[in-house]
This record gives sequence, structure tokens and C-alpha cells, in this order.
Amino acid sequence: MVTKRTIYFSIFTALLIGISYIMNWEMAIANLTEKAHVPTFDDPGQRVLVIVPHPDDETLGMAGIIQRAVELKRPVKVVVVTSGESYKKAAMVFCGKKNPTPRDFYRLGLARQQESIAAMRTLGLPKKDLIFLGFADGSTRFLWSQYWDNDKPRVSGGTHVAYVPYDTAYKPRAPYTGQMLVEELTEIIKDFRPTDIYYPIADDIHPDHWAVSNFVRYTITAMGLNVREHMFLVHHPQWPVPWMAEKNKPMLPPVDMKDSNTEWQAFELTPNEVNMKIVAIKQYRTQTEVMEPFLMGFVRKTELFATKPVINIPVVSSIPDLNDNPMPHILVKTYTGGMLNEEIYKSAALTKLAGFYYNDKLYIGIESAKPISKKVIYHLEMRLFYDKPGDIKRIDLGVVNGNIYEYKRAHNSIVNVVVSEPIVDKNRMWIVLHIPDIKDLKYIFMGADSIYRNKLIDKIPWNMYKIGG
Repeated sequence: MVTKRTIYFSIFTALLIGISYIMNWEMAIANLTEKAHVPTFDDPGQRVLVIVPHPDDETLGMAGIIQRAVELKRPVKVVVVTSGESYKKAAMVFCGKKNPTPRDFYRLGLARQQESIAAMRTLGLPKKDLIFLGFADGSTRFLWSQYWDNDKPRVSGGTHVAYVPYDTAYKPRAPYTGQMLVEELTEIIKDFRPTDIYYPIADDIHPDHWAVSNFVRYTITAMGLNVREHMFLVHHPQWPVPWMAEKNKPMLPPVDMKDSNTEWQAFELTPNEVNMKIVAIKQYRTQTEVMEPFLMGFVRKTELFATKPVINIPVVSSIPDLNDNPMPHILVKTYTGGMLNEEIYKSAALTKLAGFYYNDKLYIGIESAKPISKKVIYHLEMRLFYDKPGDIKRIDLGVVNGNIYEYKRAHNSIVNVVVSEPIVDKNRMWIVLHIPDIKDLKYIFMGADSIYRNKLIDKIPWNMYKIGG
């Protein structure tokens, strides 16, 4: 007898084969057959704060955590940064139009808030413990990089406003800026005093997810918090597989993240918690109508969380050969196979970030899959945390047509730090910087990305670094 499960799996397999020309089939199979052992934990924390980019992420990543904390009578707060209103496919289905208006996107945002309220009620969390910040869906990466200061808000691509339009939000009419988002997160954290914070991982390929990850880690570091951090993953190539509920299987890390400076742990759910997670996911009707199989792919007997240790940038006594193979002093490796945009233009596919400190200068190396191209814009961005509380500076660099530029994008930007033009050899580029007040520097929060034809192509996820360990 052919079961529904067999039919679904056959359909899924056929879909994978049909689109394998733009996907990495080998990686999909590797994730499907992964057998890795992941250490487990069973205590969600004494005071649990969940921070997510969109309505539904809180259930996909933390439904078991939330249920367990509620059952143990532990205080829980869930913060939803955007209302997910700019997802055009969902908006088209929601309003029945090929071209939704700003008003339609706004209405979708309100509907998605109500879906989160219903889902959290299913998991036992009352409405009073759910906070909507109302920032613009799809905009958080721009707030992180370009629209920081409160006097320079960004206009939403969906609702076409530069401020929070929802009266249901934590601060209605707050400007869409990075500074305001950090201020609100800081207020909430100070008020709630969490012991454990759950938030996205920077390796997530969805811009809202990695940007919210950056904002949360930035805020935690700026506040000097001593909390347990738990990072969750939603969007990653060829993961999770299959796109269907697998109630008796664990959620395992993507195999291509083994060299990504990530330490994993799993939280085991009871059968009842798994079943309630399914019920909660079904509350997000605007999303299940357009991508239910993907959402059900997060129904497993475990939920997966990561931590990101601080990476040491070595201080060296002599400068290495910058053209050595392998690249000297590699700090982070990223996987490059199978993504459509990288197949089109592999010079924009970033594979490694390296670095060392020599003779009062910081050397940062970027390697790509194919030779460095003048048609691609390469960005290197840093946030410098100094010993004095609140003393945070930023460095934003761009390599355009082979030339390096320093951008002043916020009130705390610093320039005149570049020592020379980029050192480029084939698929490798080194940037040499003079970091001011190095003796007082505590951490460097750093990431890189590539732009081709005005589109973000690839990134090296943001990590926290320390010179000399």
C-alpha cells in the first residue's frame, strides 16, 4: 500500500531532481543522510528571551524551548523585529492581487502579527509576552550597513514609510534606523534581564536573519552581558531536507558548516511538544499557503542551536608570504558550491577570510572562488568595541574597480585607517589597516560581502574577533 508519506517523499525527490541544475544535489543528499552526533541540553534557561526577524521564526526555531519554559513557569519574552509584510508572494495570495499596494503590505503585517499571537497561545505563551517592534521587512541589512543614525531612516520597500506604522508595535512611529533598533533591544534586555537569549545565526543566508543576528550580538557585546547565547538557523542551501515533518528524526547541522566556527547543541522535544509545534506552525496561514512543506521541514524531535566562539587574530613576529597556499592565517571558511548566483559569477563567491596583526598593522585577506574582478564590489566592514563602555567605532571599506574606498556611514565612523591600496593576486586580496587605540581595543566584530550588478551575491558571516587572543 502506498502511503501519503511515500507519495510526499517521491514528489520531493522529483522536485529536487528537476531543479538540480541550480542546486548542489550532492550537498542535498549529504544533508539528507547526515548521521552526526550533536550534544544535547535540556534546560531552556531561567529567563528566556527569544528575538526573531519575522512572525513564524519563533515557532520554527524555538517552539519546544518556549513550551518547556512555559511548563517550568520560567519567564519568557518573544520579540519579533519585523512583521514580515514585504513578502510579495504571500501578499499576492493574501490580497488576491498581482501587484499589492503599500496598504496591502501593511494589512499583511497586521495579519502576520495575529498569526504569531495565535501560535504563541497554542504554545502556552500569552499575548502580553509577545513584543512586535514593527521594523520594515527586508530592510534590516540596510539599517545595519547604511541607515544607522536616527536622522537617516530608510523607506520600506513594502509599506513605503520610514517609520513603524503599527499601533500594535513596541514604539509606534519609531524611525527605521539601526540606532533605533539597538536602542529598543537594549531597553527590552535591561527591563527583562534574561539569562538566555535565542536569536538567528549570522550564517543564515536570508538578509533579515543575518542582520538581526548582527544587531543582537552587537547589543549583547555593547551591554557587556553575561548571558547564554543560542543561535538558530532557518535559511541555508539544501537544508533542511526533506521538506516534510519528520517527528522521529533529529534536526542536524548542515554538513557544509563544519568549518564555520560553529559549536552545535540540540534541545530534545517530547512527542507532545512536537505535536504542538505542528499545530502552532499551522496558525501562520499566510505562510502555509505559499510554503507549507518548507515550514514543516522544521518539525523534528530536536531543535538545533549554535554558539560562535570569539576568533583569535594572531600577532605574528614576521610577515608571511601573502601568496602562500594555503592562505596564511585563515580565520573563517565558507562553502561556495551550488548557489545559482555564485555559479553565474564565481569571482563574487567568497571562500575564506584570513587575518593577522604585524608591526602595528592589521592584515585582512579575502579569497574568492575565481580571480578577484573589477566588475565586483567587495566590502569589508568592522565594528570596534573598546574597553570603555559605549565606546564603539565602525570601519566600512569598499574595493571598487580595484580601488579602495572608506565610507563614513554613521556618526561613529572612522576613516583614514587604510595603509595602502589592496594587495591583489589572482583570487586573493589583502587589505592593510591601522586600527586606532589598539591597546584599548576589546573586540572586532567583522564581516565581508560581494556585490555584482547592484545585487548582494555572497557574504562571509559576521564573527567576533580578538587580536592576540
